[in-house]
This record gives sequence, structure tokens and C-alpha cells, in this order.
Amino acid sequence: MQIEQTAARSRPRASDEIDATTRLALYRSQFEIRTVEKRAYDLFLQNLIKGTSHLAIGQEAIAAAFGASMRPGDWSFCTYRGHAHTLARGSSMTGVLGELMGRECGLMGGKGGSMHLTDVDRGVMGSYAIIGAHLPIAMGAAWSAHDQYRGVPRSIVHGLDLEASGGVRL
Repeated sequence: MQIEQTAARSRPRASDEIDATTRLALYRSQFEIRTVEKRAYDLFLQNLIKGTSHLAIGQEAIAAAFGASMRPGDWSFCTYRGHAHTLARGSSMTGVLGELMGRECGLMGGKGGSMHLTDVDRGVMGSYAIIGAHLPIAMGAAWSAHDQYRGVPRSIVHGLDLEASGGVRL
């Protein structure tokens, strides 16, 4: 009896179902992210992407769901592994790959590279190369936005090493 009750509670309710259009959009986002990340890997092996590049292959579903949950005007602050989240917010594949390759067509004219992707028009307020470095910046932006009655950033993407960074106390 206990097992049946637990199983019944864990089943999605009809209102929790994701409609076909949303599922297709999530799949498309995951596919595009994987395609760009695989291409970035190939370009890195060809020495066309300088420095290092932290890929998110295998983490596409997280970024796609994240992107789908964001509203226009929401801000995102990402880690050094920000390609997927930047793409999920709607940034162009050409802009992301151009940035990784240091080209003028990049999101920041090729000056930011892999770990500093920024697309303010899409609410991507930067990805940061130092673990946890984005959190104080995001908190300052949230405070400023609150003071200006604009609302607050709805997401700060971070990894497990955040608590050791010194920027936050959990």
C-alpha cells in the first residue's frame, strides 16, 4: 500500500504534462547546443579556438530547460561553462562560435572568448572564468535592480565549488 501511494504521488499530474510544442522546442534547443559544443570541440582540436574551452556536452537538457523557464528581461550570470546557457537564452550559434574563435562576428567582437560570453540583449550578463566570481556581481545587480523597481535576476548558474570561492557563504 505504501509503495502504491508513493508511486501515485510521483506520477505527473495532467497539469504537469509538457505540451508537444514545448517538448519540440526543448529538443531543438538541446540539439542546437550539442551541435555547437561538438563543433567547438572540433575547432579546438584544429587549434582554431585558442586557450581552453569548457564544454557542456551531456548537460544540454539542463540548459534547455533553464532557457525555456526564463522570461524576456530576466538576467543570467553563468560560470566558465556558459556556452550552453548562453545559447539557451537565444544567442546565435554564429555569435557564440565566433566569440570562441576570437572573430569579429562573436558576441563581443571576439574579445571575450570561451569563458566570458556576454549577450546583454538576451539577458546574458556574462560568464565568469573564476569559480564563484559571478555571484557577488549577480548579487550587486539584483540589489541595484531591486532599488530601481526593475525586478531581480531570476538565475545564477553555479557549480559545486561555489562555497569554496569566498564570494558567498552558504
